[in-house]
Amino acid sequence: MPLIPLDTHTALYVVGVVYLLMSGLVWTIVRRHHDGTATSLWCGGGVLIGSTYLLYALRDSAPRFWTLLLPVALGLLGVGLRICALLRERRKGQWWREAMALTALAIVLSLAADLGGVSLRRPLVGGLMAIAAFSLAVLAHQVGRLPTGRGAELISGAYAFLGATYVLRLLGTLLGLIPPPSLRPTLDLVLVIAGGLVAGIFGNVGYVGLALEGTRLRREAQARALAQEQVQREAAEAQAAALGERLAERDEFVRVLAHEVRQPLNNASAALQGVEAALQAESQQDRAEAQARLQRARKVIGHIVGALDNTLASTTMLASIQPLSPRDADVNMLVELVLGDLDPMQRSRVTRSPSTHARTAAMDIGLMRLALRNLLANALAYSPAGSPVALSISDSDEPLGLVFEVRDEGPGLSADLQQRLFERGVRGDHGLPGHGLGLHVVREVMRRHGGHAGWAPNPPGGSVFRLWLPLIEEA
Repeated sequence: MPLIPLDTHTALYVVGVVYLLMSGLVWTIVRRHHDGTATSLWCGGGVLIGSTYLLYALRDSAPRFWTLLLPVALGLLGVGLRICALLRERRKGQWWREAMALTALAIVLSLAADLGGVSLRRPLVGGLMAIAAFSLAVLAHQVGRLPTGRGAELISGAYAFLGATYVLRLLGTLLGLIPPPSLRPTLDLVLVIAGGLVAGIFGNVGYVGLALEGTRLRREAQARALAQEQVQREAAEAQAAALGERLAERDEFVRVLAHEVRQPLNNASAALQGVEAALQAESQQDRAEAQARLQRARKVIGHIVGALDNTLASTTMLASIQPLSPRDADVNMLVELVLGDLDPMQRSRVTRSPSTHARTAAMDIGLMRLALRNLLANALAYSPAGSPVALSISDSDEPLGLVFEVRDEGPGLSADLQQRLFERGVRGDHGLPGHGLGLHVVREVMRRHGGHAGWAPNPPGGSVFRLWLPLIEEA
């Protein structure tokens, strides 16, 4: 029984057809998804190798050049093209010139060996084919180590087997165990044909796996890039929305500022004009009228200054993303500055009861001055005329800090207002002018300091506002 079920001519023909069909299948599957150059080199090499087997199958029925010399050259060139394809897969595509130069040298040697007769040609051609197959196997193994190289190990194994069959045939030739060249189904020829069949099937299947794995990883990378781009786009949209809100707040603040300043300035101007007219008179009644007008003008101007401070604080320092740079400031000096900001006619209503041991604290004294001024001004405005407003400063151990308390005997707050007290634009229904910025500024000042602001009812009636300022080292 023959070693193979087909005669060797038919077997070579089958291997050649397998190579051609598999190369066409690879091209059809991966050409739209994988690197076009690498795919063309691989499939082109497969066509040349398949043509080699088809020409070998014509042995004894066509001239020797077409069935012996040309097939060897085409086979070496086909393997060289596949080596170039794997070099490109390995991101070493710049080495294709060296690979093709070595391939050309191997082809020249195979053609020149024919001049030395069969004793030289047969071992030399067998050795060249073995080197070519093993080179492709080693390169495929290196590609298999890459993240995209799954499938390349199958190529490596298939061509390593093909190379081994040529080595066995070379050893048999050198040892004189193989008869003169013929297409009789000897063991060495059967192994070479089997090696070609294995390489033709599993080598191409491995390349399909390599290409599809690379495609999968590229698509995953594209998906990650798209997801990252989406995140960046959403962040940009959120930033744009936040910027739009800031711009809207700025426009609102400008409107508030214009409203708060324009009419009071007109009132102050009218009052000062009346003062000027009264000062030109000599009667005691006119002087008293001038004094009253001066008091009204001073009160209006104080209102304007407070509105400017709150509005500018809301639009600049408090909206800034830059951290505060607190410095040690004298607590008593802070209180004196705040009292100096109040209406002189109302200042005497404020009682002080400092009981803290801390003489200094780390703070932005300008912002803390504004926060305390807002609390005291609100307490004086909302509590009955002549009623006292108490300012106390005490130590807090848990957590460590200073507590500023402002107590008044006003009407207190409704339950609904208590929940939204420190929000921007929230005001009570007591009929006093304002735009709900004062307590919002207080909360933001304390937040920037790492502290907090709170409210509690005053048991006799009224409100207690508490500011907790952490005691920290100087920044």
